[in-house]
Amino acid sequence: MTPFEQQLDKFLPTLDLEFASRHSKLPLRLGLDESSGNGPANGVRYLGNKEESEEYDEDYTTEAYIAKFGLGLQKLEAQNLINITNLAFWKASSQKDGNPISFALDDNPHNFWQSDGAQPHYVEASFSKRVEIIQLALYLSLAVDESYTPQVMKIYAGHSASDATHYKTLEVRNVNCWVALTFEDNRPHDALLKCQYLRIEIPVNHENGKDTHLRGVRVYTQYFRTPVEGSLLLDYFSAGNLLTDCKLR
Repeated sequence: MTPFEQQLDKFLPTLDLEFASRHSKLPLRLGLDESSGNGPANGVRYLGNKEESEEYDEDYTTEAYIAKFGLGLQKLEAQNLINITNLAFWKASSQKDGNPISFALDDNPHNFWQSDGAQPHYVEASFSKRVEIIQLALYLSLAVDESYTPQVMKIYAGHSASDATHYKTLEVRNVNCWVALTFEDNRPHDALLKCQYLRIEIPVNHENGKDTHLRGVRVYTQYFRTPVEGSLLLDYFSAGNLLTDCKLR
């Protein structure tokens, strides 16, 4: 990246999305099928249990599919990443009484946001400042939510709703787990999506369903390890002797 491009990156981060659309090796339309497996080549990871690559099983109970919510969430939280989901102000296009958008942000797999209005439905997240997103995770279960499951999801990002740029369209085909979207195609040198505003739009549900369910959404950023972390300095300057071992100059 040239010095001029570095300056543009600081002041006009939405250009990253325009650059991605021109130079990305990944298509702007991504099919989600957990049987296809993981890998950075397709920009998506599926976080289920040991049978995460299996297709829908009629003998699998609803509770067994719901249990995959907790298993996948454990894997998400075990990553060396920082969860910034709660740093955003979340808003939905509509919501049914008793099923607010906050239900998609908690850790209860039985809770979910349900829309209550005309399509397209959408969920938007606004941060107080620009953030560097390295992963966007969604929990989807066609087996549990059936016609309430999104079939098409469009991701937009930018500074605000007025300048949000279309990043990618997702086609939900066979998913019953957490889906972690990565951004290797957006900025190959750091795999980040830099924005202050996110919108997830749902224009179509499976089986022509009217309203939609979203059981989980998480946003992650990088964990920056400072040079002093992991060194003997932190062991020496413990909370108990930090003040006694330092003196004013």
